[in-house]
Amino acid sequence: MRAILLSSIALLTFAALLPAQRGGRRSRAPKEMKNFTFEDERFQSQSVGKRMPFGIYLPKDYDDEANKDQKLPLVIWLHGMWEDHMRFHSRGGAVELDKAVSEGKLPPCVFVTANGGRSSMYVNREGEKWEDLISKDLLEHVTKNYRVSKDRNQRAIMGISMGGMGALRIAFNNPKLFGAVGAHSSAVFAEDPEDLPPNLKKYASRLGLDEVFGNPIQEEPWQKANPLCIANRVAAKDLSQLLIYFDAGTKDRYGFADGNKLLHDCLVKRKVKHTWRLIKGGGHSWGNRFQHETLPHSFAMVGEMFRKAGKAGDDKPAKKDGGK
Repeated sequence: MRAILLSSIALLTFAALLPAQRGGRRSRAPKEMKNFTFEDERFQSQSVGKRMPFGIYLPKDYDDEANKDQKLPLVIWLHGMWEDHMRFHSRGGAVELDKAVSEGKLPPCVFVTANGGRSSMYVNREGEKWEDLISKDLLEHVTKNYRVSKDRNQRAIMGISMGGMGALRIAFNNPKLFGAVGAHSSAVFAEDPEDLPPNLKKYASRLGLDEVFGNPIQEEPWQKANPLCIANRVAAKDLSQLLIYFDAGTKDRYGFADGNKLLHDCLVKRKVKHTWRLIKGGGHSWGNRFQHETLPHSFAMVGEMFRKAGKAGDDKPAKKDGGK
């Protein structure tokens, strides 16, 4: 009997350890958030022809009767390559989001984590339009089904790595759709693919550059997708409507700091206000506690815009624009 009891205890202990060990990483998601509830949802996307998952954080008092007419600011977050909409939740993003609201950096808002496929680069391809999935389908679904503002100054798009690239592109292409963009460790490249540094050429296949841009890289898709090329092409007065934040680490394994520095130089030359931060010792994406060094800054920028829009009473129906 004693042997059976000991075996049962051993099995229960082993089973309890399995979730923490799965994938070789412990979840960094908060057991309970002070300010938000979180749900893993699905919706039908016409742009990619399938039901797509997304995560959504709602203020804990979202369903209170007293708040039934309240319109909330909206943030859409784009994940990196080989990730999904749950990555933000499990790797420390949710902790920083909750903390930002507790500390007053962000007002209560609806925060959506999109799923843009494993390696789509958030570009429109034949049969699967991943950029439209975000800027049209997901935005429309969230606006129709949740109490979010339609005012651009109450909407922001953010992302990391591949998602940072997508966030910058969508914001630059649709300056009337979002009022702010925040990007971290973004895939930003030289205008001429021949000028890619050796380490990026080495990782070209791993980063999906061949799949998205061709091998050798084709000029047209490169010009359409690369945030630096768009920043040089879009009218400066349109870019100036945006609050722009981006950063990269000096120890980014892909060397993305170089491309982000080129974007900074471009915006300076065009007299477009923005915030650029080179993080000394910062790694790529979620590595090396990078999120704890960077997310508070981008959240604070977005939060400042939300508060100003709220005080000004700007929650009015959005004008029709090319982004919708």
